[in-house]
Amino acid sequence: MSADLPVISDNTAMSKAASAPATSACAGCAGVDRRHFLASASWLSLGALAATACGDGVFSGPETLPVFPTENFTVDPRTITELSQVGGRTVLSFGEYAPIYLERIGNAQYRALSLACPHKGSIVSVGSAGFTCPNHGARFDGEGTWIGGQETASLAPLGVKVNVDGTLTIGGAPLPPALSLSTNAVSFTTALGGAQPAAQFLTVDNTGGGVLSGLQVSLAYAQNQRTGWLAVSLEQANTPARLTLTAQRGTLPAGSYNATVTVSAPGISNGAQTVAVTMVVQDPNAPAVLQLSATAISFASTLGITTPTQTVQCINGGGGTLSGLTASIAYAPGGFGWLTANLSATAAPAVLTLGVNPSQVGTGTFTATVTVNANGVASRTIDVSIVVVPQGLVVTIAAWPALANVGGVAGSVGNVAGTPVAVVRSGATSFAAFSMVCPHAGTTIGVVNGTSFRCPNHGALFDNQGILRPDSPQNTDNLTRRTVTYTPGAATLVVT
Repeated sequence: MSADLPVISDNTAMSKAASAPATSACAGCAGVDRRHFLASASWLSLGALAATACGDGVFSGPETLPVFPTENFTVDPRTITELSQVGGRTVLSFGEYAPIYLERIGNAQYRALSLACPHKGSIVSVGSAGFTCPNHGARFDGEGTWIGGQETASLAPLGVKVNVDGTLTIGGAPLPPALSLSTNAVSFTTALGGAQPAAQFLTVDNTGGGVLSGLQVSLAYAQNQRTGWLAVSLEQANTPARLTLTAQRGTLPAGSYNATVTVSAPGISNGAQTVAVTMVVQDPNAPAVLQLSATAISFASTLGITTPTQTVQCINGGGGTLSGLTASIAYAPGGFGWLTANLSATAAPAVLTLGVNPSQVGTGTFTATVTVNANGVASRTIDVSIVVVPQGLVVTIAAWPALANVGGVAGSVGNVAGTPVAVVRSGATSFAAFSMVCPHAGTTIGVVNGTSFRCPNHGALFDNQGILRPDSPQNTDNLTRRTVTYTPGAATLVVT
């Protein structure tokens, strides 16, 4: 890392900051005003900022902690030369907020960190191996993790989302990797004595944050069915990757054959993803039969957020022609209009795309039944359900091992209202969440032995319910409690 990085400023946002003349290298070092400090950061490189410390390399820091970015900001990395290749880095300045370090860590993956030192809010400098606070010497590695010097928390990460148009939205909690497949159902159709079906290709991608690597793929055939008719190959272990499915009829008799392809990777937030694969060998002399690649579909959604569609293959499992395909929806009491069902064609094979209309659904669990009809054959049904949770920080419980046991504490699971939060398993079916900002001086606290909290600044101690302990060396208020929404048995909870 170079210590002299360019700073890109949002001129609109920066116009809200007070304009002040730059100070000399040492004059007034002990009283650097936060507004002046950030206004300077909008046009100075980090190297220049680091040079404003006094001769002993220590100054008192800003009068108050720089504001942690609580808004989302959108930038276009294609307009920033330093981000044109993997490994490129820059610093962004947004008005009164603490500067943001942005690094391109993959073809379409980025890392963002607040450059405010958690100890007293001084803006850290960027070096070849990480970050250093010019105030009391706290050191952080290239990922922002505290590694030595003044004891404090790690630099606060921010979420970076790559938008469809290529821009980046920066803000909120950093997202863990999330595995995505371009489709969840694939079908092959051939006939006795017919040609082999063409190979089909799927895209494996990361729709979350960070870097998704270590991709693995496995194949399982349906019980008591013929095997060996499907071949699976993955282009590479990192996303984006191409998954190739190749079917060979061989000596299979007429009928329908099923298999499941599972794609997984370590550290993903949404678990392994599957593809339902169907191979239909038709007998030209047999009557038409309607088959569906799935009989049940489930959605998980956040209120007001677009939910990815899911697909079901509509196949002729017999001979002849299967036409007149239609799809209808019947809703269970409590929800109406939240589901869409669209067929790609009126004759098989066709793809039925199921989607969720976010404007027609509130929080809760809703169900519906989709019926697919065709001329002259028996209809088929699909049971569809959706669980909608309120907006907030969604925490996957299994991603934090400490939450497996009552009393376990998982720190820095994400940010709410611009501050990191911790989640505690308070009971077998209950959780609590707390802001990880010490009420005394605003320092980010840490988790001690997975059971309690400690402020690295003045040593304030809190138990796993966020209550100040009697033996705390610093007197202050209890930790701010957050609201947790959790349905017993669910894989996730929501913190607001």
